[in-house]
Amino acid sequence: MLKIYERDPYCREFDAEVTACVPEKKGFRVALSRTAFFPEGGGQPGDRGTIDGAAVWDTREMDGEIWHMTDEPLKEGSAVHCKLDWDFRYSNMQGHAGEHIVSGLIHKTYGYDNVGFHMGSQDITIDINGELTWEQLQDIEVKANQAIMDNIPIEVLLPDERELEDIPYRSKKEIDGQVRLIRVPGYDCCACCGTHPARTGEIHLIKLLSVQNYKKGVRVSLLCGGRALADYRQKHQQLLNMSHMLSAKMEAVEKAVSRLFEENGRLKYEKTAVDRQLLHLKAQAILRDAKGESDRLCAIENGLAGSGPRELADDLALSGKTVLVLSGQAGTDTFRYVLIDPGKKARALGQALNEAFSGRGGGSDDMVQGTCKGDGEKIKEWFEVVR
Repeated sequence: MLKIYERDPYCREFDAEVTACVPEKKGFRVALSRTAFFPEGGGQPGDRGTIDGAAVWDTREMDGEIWHMTDEPLKEGSAVHCKLDWDFRYSNMQGHAGEHIVSGLIHKTYGYDNVGFHMGSQDITIDINGELTWEQLQDIEVKANQAIMDNIPIEVLLPDERELEDIPYRSKKEIDGQVRLIRVPGYDCCACCGTHPARTGEIHLIKLLSVQNYKKGVRVSLLCGGRALADYRQKHQQLLNMSHMLSAKMEAVEKAVSRLFEENGRLKYEKTAVDRQLLHLKAQAILRDAKGESDRLCAIENGLAGSGPRELADDLALSGKTVLVLSGQAGTDTFRYVLIDPGKKARALGQALNEAFSGRGGGSDDMVQGTCKGDGEKIKEWFEVVR
């Protein structure tokens, strides 16, 4: 099969003959006499497009044959016209070339190797076998974009064995047979099967997005070309929107958000104190309204969040009574509960409550917590009256 993409990565349309069509679970796989569709490999995804109008949703190489994954069958021996999804292909060409420059600079500057590379739908990731700080990578980004501004030719080399001995190049694995090198003079030389633009200026922009520890090194994510510009446009709009919401200049948004964060923390602290005081007053009111000399007390207070049921139960337990606090949401029959018993029978009472009202929970002889289901007043009557 003639691999058009190797000698002419800019080919967008071509004619070919269908040499095979095999049914698959998700459509068909089609082989052609010649192809400009790049098959998935070296971290670059397979090309997409159409063959005589049939959608090609992926391209893969299996056992030396390039297969085009289609949604329709194509007749063997038929002549077909093929079109690439050029926006997708060109974006991959930009991204692959940008990855070469970044990986080459890291290797040249710090001696680390690219041991993993993936071009995903969200970003491009490079796995480096050494530790790098964000500040170091920012310097790499500046130098990588200088390569774009210099508009350097991107060379494709096919050296023979003798010539290869004199060329220093990067490679993740040993290669049998002809070695194909992609060289960006002054920046990188790497064994690669992928597609790339003719000059670095076509990459347009390289933007590093993040770095995180990964295995014994770091994983760097980046975007190139049109995808980097789209990402910048989106984030700029988000920053502009925040600027308007905060009534702050764009360069002052970070400080404005920091002030809001501090103010929010202070208000949360004050609210917690007020909520605690209200629960204390509520406990006093419940104890005043409690009738009779019963040594058990059940309080139903819907809407208590977080540790609210536990805090209310603690306050009520100061009376020396065995206390059950139920808290649910209006219109439901499910309650969170906290049960405290000064006589150290909370565990047994909790088990009985769970059995009577489809409950789940546990704890100690002093206190149990969980959930139960039923009518709140019936649960209260069971707890305060039933012995």
